Amino acid sequence: MSYQLLDAGARVQETVPLVVQEGRVIRGPSGDRLQVERETRHPTLEGVEVTQAQTFINERRTLVVSYNSHEPPGTLGYAVVVRPGCSVGDHYHHRREERILLLHGQAEFRLQDQRPSSSSYERMNVFTLDYPGACVRVPTGVAHTVLADGALAVLQVLASTDYDPDDDVRVVLSAL
Repeated sequence: MSYQLLDAGARVQETVPLVVQEGRVIRGPSGDRLQVERETRHPTLEGVEVTQAQTFINERRTLVVSYNSHEPPGTLGYAVVVRPGCSVGDHYHHRREERILLLHGQAEFRLQDQRPSSSSYERMNVFTLDYPGACVRVPTGVAHTVLADGALAVLQVLASTDYDPDDDVRVVLSAL
């Protein structure tokens, strides 16, 4: 039986309303900071996408479909609960692509392109998501940090490869 036949609830909108700040990291004597250059309605880093996973909400629960026959399942999936005022990430991967789904709460995403051959090399995008099922595709070579704004943020991460600590490259975006 399909999950859609089980008390589906209201299906959420197909698009994610978004305001993305685009800029660069400026290095100065008092530390690094983000210099915002413009705002857009979509990510500007090559290969980064924000989509809405199938999500059904009613008074009892929120159901977010993270795997189906149309999405690449990857090889690793895990949930992360980010405490208020804390962050996760501050790294990028050479070999692993990730899809990060927001299941609950509000989260600020900070992304920076670390790929020298990319047209958006060294550019940075910052945006906040607050709707269950919002999904961010993070390609290899894009540094990412997720911050919980004010309350718990619950994330599900779907990765294209198993965990390999040698594939993590640290880039501190949470301090900007």
